Amino acid sequence: MLGTRVRLTLASVMVLGLAACGGHPDPAGVAAGPPSSEAPVTSSPPAPVTSPPASPSASPKPSASKKPAPKPSSTLKKQVAAGGDTGGAKPPAPGGDGVPATGAGTFTVAGGGTGIVGTGATLVKYRVEVENGIQWGSNPVWTTDKTAAEVERALGAQLGWTMSAEHPVTYAPNKLTDASWSFQRVSGEDYSVRLRLATPGTVDKLCASVGVSTQGIYSCRYGQTILLNLRRWLKGIDGAPGVDFHANTVNHEMGHFLGFDHMKCPGSGQPAPIMQTQTIALNGCTINSFPFTTEGTFVQGPWAPS
Repeated sequence: MLGTRVRLTLASVMVLGLAACGGHPDPAGVAAGPPSSEAPVTSSPPAPVTSPPASPSASPKPSASKKPAPKPSSTLKKQVAAGGDTGGAKPPAPGGDGVPATGAGTFTVAGGGTGIVGTGATLVKYRVEVENGIQWGSNPVWTTDKTAAEVERALGAQLGWTMSAEHPVTYAPNKLTDASWSFQRVSGEDYSVRLRLATPGTVDKLCASVGVSTQGIYSCRYGQTILLNLRRWLKGIDGAPGVDFHANTVNHEMGHFLGFDHMKCPGSGQPAPIMQTQTIALNGCTINSFPFTTEGTFVQGPWAPS
């Protein structure tokens, strides 16, 4: 009995001791340490950052991109048959009208150049040259730069050959179908044709070398060369002082290089085709210095030899 009481007493003491320890023993077998005297450090979530509302703005519109101009599909490389516009009145005696009769027979090329003018399919690269040694006297002096600018004006005019891009040219006698041209002045050796402003004596000499008689007054062309007679350049068309003769002769001679022969007047009172020999005879047509009308019509007439 005494042994039983002792065992019961010891068991009671153990139960009371466990109760005093406050619960179950640590499962890891490590005694829990005393609670920390410092308050636990807690981090509060950061305050949300607010920004002022963006002011309403219109949605950006896509910038209108300019459609690039079409590039020419080919560059004109050809030889033009020798020819000239002859048959008019007898020219004045050399020096009788104040036009310098001769020069040095050599030429200076106008420097620089231009971008491509027009959007026609065939590009014509042209070079402008002026004869050296011209004694201008009281005549206006045509420097290379001034001459180049005048040729540029004629070829780049609204009614000039560049209008063919919008109104392609078909002319059966010369086997041209839907033809169009653009132009670029250059100063190097890569040119389609060169336009040379030269004295009457030099034009006569050079044109005679290919069998063309220019009689001291007319222009001619051969190979890759167009010779512009200084007498006509300075004096224009007899009886028509207000005519834009520079545009007339440049466009006419360039027309030959593009592949046209001469044309006849299509009818009395109508504008003359640029390929008519207007400096010789109008035959009822009115003087016209450009290939196209304001409506975009290519002025043409019956074929004539050149």
